[in-house]
Amino acid sequence: YGAGDCFAYAATKRPEFKQRAERAFDALRFLQKVTQGGPHSPPKGFVARTIRPVDWPDPNVGRLAQDREAQQHDRLWKVIDPRWPRSADGRWFWKCDTSSDELDGHYFFYPAYYDLVADTDAERERVREVVRDLTDHLLAHDFCLVDHDGKPTRWAVFSPRALNHDPDWVVERGLNSLSILSYLAVAEHITGDAKYGRAARDLIEQHAYAMNVMTPKQQLGVGSGNQSDDEMAFMCFYNLLRYTRDERWREKWRFAFH
Repeated sequence: YGAGDCFAYAATKRPEFKQRAERAFDALRFLQKVTQGGPHSPPKGFVARTIRPVDWPDPNVGRLAQDREAQQHDRLWKVIDPRWPRSADGRWFWKCDTSSDELDGHYFFYPAYYDLVADTDAERERVREVVRDLTDHLLAHDFCLVDHDGKPTRWAVFSPRALNHDPDWVVERGLNSLSILSYLAVAEHITGDAKYGRAARDLIEQHAYAMNVMTPKQQLGVGSGNQSDDEMAFMCFYNLLRYTRDERWREKWRFAFH
């Protein structure tokens, strides 16, 4: 939705699209800020899945039992309490255990907003701050999103140790390698900091992530598998092909996208 408004504003320059894109940015930025400073605060940069006001029914009631039941069907399912911590100001519940799905959406939106909508240095700096804090969080935690319990979330795991060496992550190897390389390309583009490019090169040269991307999804033919994975791959390929500085791999990744 937010990226669509960015594209619409770039194409038409109609102010209502700019206003919608600005509201989308403020909402996504808030998902990062709301997690900090409360009684269950994850490391800086962590983004919540979503929020809800505290005057709504407490979403934690009965949740722990649901998580334990879910773990019976998925042994890697994260049992975490509270799943909905309170914000520092006491006004919000925010949902933790954020997935790679959410990160793909965040990183798809930010460069579209930065390139097409943000038109002042102050606004561009707000984008840089959010992207820098989120990406630095991933770099500091072995390319994982770490929750308020000090452990990675169920799905936001992009580390070579897991994707290349843990059989539990074989299915996600291609897609999550694609995700993290696209995140790093976005971060370097928006912040101008070469450390993100260096991290990407290390994943490519030392851990074969560029080759992992060549098989972005295990599938059984057209129409098979999980459509949400296709959507995630589209968002990540879009930014990886636009912003990567590694021309050696760009044509190969175009073939992988095809």
